Amino acid sequence: MTYDYLANIKKHNQTIKLLNSDNFAMMVSFFYFVFVSNRHISIKNSVILSYLDDFLYGLNQRDKNMFPKSAKEYLDDFSNDRYGYLKKYYANDGELMYELTPYTQKALEFIESLEKKEFVGSRTKFNIIFDLLDELIFETSLSDEERIKELKKQKGIIDKQIDDIEQKKDKRFESSRIKEHFMLIEEQSRKLKYDFSQIEYNFRELNLKAMEQIATSSDGKNIVLESIFDVEDSIRQSDQGKSFFAFWQILTHSEKNEKLSNMLEELYKLKAVKELDKDERLKNLKFDLLTNANKIAKVSSKLIEQLRRFLDDKVWIENRKILELCRSIEQKAIEIKTDQPTKKDFLQLSDTKVRVESVFEKSLYSVKKKNDFNAELKKDAIEIDLEGFYDIFFIDEEKLKSNINYFLQIKEQCTLVEVVEKFPIKKGISELVSYLSIAKNSENSIVMMDKKESIDIEDEDKKRKIVKIPKIIFVKVNK
Repeated sequence: MTYDYLANIKKHNQTIKLLNSDNFAMMVSFFYFVFVSNRHISIKNSVILSYLDDFLYGLNQRDKNMFPKSAKEYLDDFSNDRYGYLKKYYANDGELMYELTPYTQKALEFIESLEKKEFVGSRTKFNIIFDLLDELIFETSLSDEERIKELKKQKGIIDKQIDDIEQKKDKRFESSRIKEHFMLIEEQSRKLKYDFSQIEYNFRELNLKAMEQIATSSDGKNIVLESIFDVEDSIRQSDQGKSFFAFWQILTHSEKNEKLSNMLEELYKLKAVKELDKDERLKNLKFDLLTNANKIAKVSSKLIEQLRRFLDDKVWIENRKILELCRSIEQKAIEIKTDQPTKKDFLQLSDTKVRVESVFEKSLYSVKKKNDFNAELKKDAIEIDLEGFYDIFFIDEEKLKSNINYFLQIKEQCTLVEVVEKFPIKKGISELVSYLSIAKNSENSIVMMDKKESIDIEDEDKKRKIVKIPKIIFVKVNK
């Protein structure tokens, strides 16, 4: 930490700006009240305004005109570009929403760490450090023989613990050990929830780059699609992405999920824990983790929506060009019908290269015969079926849902691979993306990012391709 680095941090870092703000106490206490005490992850404009109005009223009752501006003015200050303590955005229903930024989350985490503890559980923290070091060395530095020897040693320790329990010699945790463990669990849980905000921010940055690339790209569909999948892979293959999605897999594992619920129930049956945490702040830990993690997972899945929009836009542009070309042909045909050309060369087309014609290639002169032309064009000569142009790229999502329901009427669940084997894909990537969109927007589908499956598709040019996608399972709804 050099002088220049710290001077720059003090001048530009949003967390330091919040801590140095004149309204620091008001803002941080309000943020803590809304997003920590009331456990809001995101909150509607009308709700947070009501909270802030009541909060300011209570403060102004102590000292009149301590905060003279209206709740809306303060809320605008919290979320403007200059400060950025809150992030605001519009939800799908058009409602204005607010969330804490990662910088504000760090300020809350720092202030919570300053609270005076009843006692510091140094023994438990050291044991965790020791166990982490032991596991790291075991998995990286030891030979197979040394690992086997270490495991046998651990087996001996476990066998002795079993004997002690059977002989009633085992000593359970006393009150101080219980409190140490609980305080460390609470501390790590709080840090994990704060970390989610930074993870989401990093994922949104990668997502934003993909959106900008789509908006500014003039390349073909295949090139843009490839770049989008590269961005998604970079998110998932980064160290942060691997760690998060591994955590998400553990959290959504049915057995571990149920075990976590049972452990949290048992936790608050302990007398020492009840005395230490009367508000039962960790009782809803599983729900809070699932809510925060699901929000991050949705940020990544938005790439599919951007992909779908990109394809729809491209198809619309192509259909429009075809329709304009057809109309120009119709207009030219009508012009010819009403005003027949009198010259032989009434239309010129640019050739691809220069043609050299030799004098000897010309035929001898022959007397031209006068031909009578029928000025009336046949009706079927200018009839053009425009409906076909719309059907080329149109994807009927209801038909795709019907394909899925075909299996769910006879089975409890089915995979996307089973669906496309029965109903082959005939319209290329657009049809496959429609299936992915249905899976993403359905509550009765499971996307297994850690497992890949290959799907055989056929595009509009009858060319076959193999596409690798995450395993998707559709589940029957029991009503």
